[in-house]
Amino acid sequence: MKEEIEFSILKSLREASQPLSTRELALGLKVAWHTVDRHCLKLQLQNKISSFTIGKSTAWYIKK
Repeated sequence: MKEEIEFSILKSLREASQPLSTRELALGLKVAWHTVDRHCLKLQLQNKISSFTIGKSTAWYIKK
């Protein structure tokens, strides 16, 4: 299940024309916000994605 969620996050970010917030990813994948947040942080530690904050929201994108 863990690999499926991370694969889905990476796929969604690759297909997106702009960075996606944690909430947008959670709604699109139909997964809890907290689950998406934790997996995004793991992917960030693996240098696969990066992020920036806008107010209280975090936007994620594929690291180039």
